[in-house]
Amino acid sequence: MSESWEQRRRREAREMDAAIRSTFARRQSNAELRSELEALAQRPWFREFSWLWGPSLHVRDRVLFRPLILSWLRVGNLTAAGAWVDPWQGENAAALETWLADVDRFDDVEVFRRLYEWRQQGLGSRKAEARWREDLTQRFRDARTRAARHLVLSKLDVETGRLDEATALALDDVDAELARPFIRARLPFAWGPLVPLEKQHAMWTTLRERLLARGDTELAWVVYRRLVTEDAWRADVLALTQSVTESQALVRALEERHPDIAPAGAAEVFVELAEKRGRDVVPYLLAHLSAVFPRWTGYGFRGKRKNAKGLPELLELCRVRGWEDVWGTALRTSATAETFDKEVLSLVHDAKADPTVTRGRLLQVAGTGGEWNQPGFGITRVLPLTDTTAVMLYARFPELLRGPFRMHVSSGWHSSYPELVGRALERRDEELLDFLASRAATQALPTHSGNKRQREWTRVLDALATHYEELPKEDGVFARRAANVLGAIPAYALWADKTLLSQNRLARLLLMRSDDLYLADPRAVRDLLESPQIHVQALAFRLLGRDSPRARELAANNTDVLQAALLRPLHRRTRMMAFTALTNAALHDVDTARRLLPRMRDTFALPDTRYPKEALVEVMAKVLQRWPELRGPAETPRVFSKSPREAHP
Repeated sequence: MSESWEQRRRREAREMDAAIRSTFARRQSNAELRSELEALAQRPWFREFSWLWGPSLHVRDRVLFRPLILSWLRVGNLTAAGAWVDPWQGENAAALETWLADVDRFDDVEVFRRLYEWRQQGLGSRKAEARWREDLTQRFRDARTRAARHLVLSKLDVETGRLDEATALALDDVDAELARPFIRARLPFAWGPLVPLEKQHAMWTTLRERLLARGDTELAWVVYRRLVTEDAWRADVLALTQSVTESQALVRALEERHPDIAPAGAAEVFVELAEKRGRDVVPYLLAHLSAVFPRWTGYGFRGKRKNAKGLPELLELCRVRGWEDVWGTALRTSATAETFDKEVLSLVHDAKADPTVTRGRLLQVAGTGGEWNQPGFGITRVLPLTDTTAVMLYARFPELLRGPFRMHVSSGWHSSYPELVGRALERRDEELLDFLASRAATQALPTHSGNKRQREWTRVLDALATHYEELPKEDGVFARRAANVLGAIPAYALWADKTLLSQNRLARLLLMRSDDLYLADPRAVRDLLESPQIHVQALAFRLLGRDSPRARELAANNTDVLQAALLRPLHRRTRMMAFTALTNAALHDVDTARRLLPRMRDTFALPDTRYPKEALVEVMAKVLQRWPELRGPAETPRVFSKSPREAHP
């Protein structure tokens, strides 16, 4: 019987503990010890034994082992028995405290900060916060020079640290100029979804008065925006409508006071501002309508989203006053999908309205509602239309559905748009069909056979697959259309490809059953290579790696794109397919091989230990065997034989 994950963790923890202790028990040089530990670090749970190897390495040579410590030190600790512990409270506490005191004495800021945060996590949030503030205040007061005070702030600049007003005032008393950026960076949040009611902070009135008296209005307003409560903010901004008469000055004053955390009742305040000052506040509203967002009601799968309080009133006010810019922005960024769909449907239904006016209003609401971007990851919020609304919009304004509203009919878990697909098929609308097919090709069917959504998806996939199967194969018609579909699939939209191919008839047609048709059209192959979706690129690699003159010719013609596969991050299986395509390109003609070989040689300098360099050596060997004139001095075989004197005595 195979071991459970818990049994495996305990076994691996026991083995790691024994391996580390055995390594330190052997007599060896520091360089040998570092090499052994770096090898051990590749095994599971090495980080979790920082309490065991960290203090010993610091005592042995704190400079030599510092890079290894910073690379592998982790907050999270296992014993040999596989139990999670806080080593700062047990028998290892003395060694860890000594280590912390040493790095503090040597002013090793980065290691000190790691160890300090590690110790803080075992105290609990309240005790840790109080201790951090106490340490910060005492150390900052004891520091005699500005350089020493700067060092204190650097050491205690921990992510979990949040100031209170007493600590901020203490720092300001000692060195206001130096403490200013630190106070700004470590301000708490007065309220919000992550701050319980009992922990909400009061406004730092004393510090704000001091800052204003000093003339530091910027930091004073930063403190205000972070700590102001919703009720206080409402009262302040409504008072501005009476005290500030000039419109631009009013907008500046509103911007100064807008909270860092979006207030739950922001829409209600916006309505009151608009009623009191009219168009004067529109620039402020447009800048901050993203602070209004739907709220959840209910829990779990029964939960539904409702509009924020005040949003319906804001939409009605904008409609009555003709503020189409505010109305469109609020609807696109802040409304629920149901409200968005209802508004679009009412516009399309209104046959008495001037079509030009209706088209302009529709353009006001089309597009993304918001974006959240992080390195390597981003989310865009787009409100979908229902199938009924999409069909009516397509009937009246087909160019809008193909253009700005196309993103609002991207099929997914919410809808497969069977009626819209049927209308597009009737019209033979290639542009819209290719877009709809690009989304449908990514959809795995719901698992329940009686599910209405599954029946709709089956209907859509069968209709689209039949349409593309019936396209003419001559003159590259099918290849061009199919490549358009695959090229429009967004990055990271295909997951669980085996399940998808087994369930989705359209995906099987496009990704598995049309290889020869793609190879017949060079433009289609190029489109596949330039697709943002890696599975589509892998299809192109597979096509160009086939053992045929046509594949080799096309591979050579697309060398500029193919060569990027040498350096870009790829899964091993995909990279091996790319290597095959590159081999075909290099074997096609000597000029292509001459362009690719330097790129291949450069690849050996990559630090990636998982890169299949042995497979690349095989590729280069084939190319150099085919084109011996491209061999470098180190790549020319040398045959040693007897000297002429020995051969002919």
